[in-house]
Amino acid sequence: MAEAIGALLFGLALAESDHRERVEHLILPFRDFFGALFFFSFGLSIDPVGLGGAVVPAVIAAAVSMVGNFAAGMLAGRTSGLSHKASANIGLTIVARGEFSIVMANLGVAGGLLPVLQPFAALYVLILAVLGPVLAKHSTAIYDLLSRVFRWQRPKPRRRKITIPEAAQEAQP
Repeated sequence: MAEAIGALLFGLALAESDHRERVEHLILPFRDFFGALFFFSFGLSIDPVGLGGAVVPAVIAAAVSMVGNFAAGMLAGRTSGLSHKASANIGLTIVARGEFSIVMANLGVAGGLLPVLQPFAALYVLILAVLGPVLAKHSTAIYDLLSRVFRWQRPKPRRRKITIPEAAQEAQP
């Protein structure tokens, strides 16, 4: 963990230097490679048999996270003056954000916490990674359903059909 904090502090220091653009240019191609390598090594460290014990907690955590992310997106959007539809779209598109939990699970296991953290984090991220794009794709249909439940759209007033004789009577003083 000390190495990660040291790398972060070193990156912060370089960000303020005159060499920032050059260092960014040199390191950028490696960023994605090492990110993929990290997730690959994380996958290797998980025992597939141990996934079974983490299913229920991961599903519950994913459900709570999805509701929380949706509510946060709605709150942020409405506070910024966006419509209910735009706010719901924000809430539904930020659902698939759980990758950092893998980093935290690795740190927890390295620190001596429960070994079930790794399978839990893997399932949690997998659930959010699968459901996130599906929710974003169907955000309009989900908004329409939620709009009916919460009555975000006011029903359009029904116009009364007026016959020609009635219109003539209303027009006369």
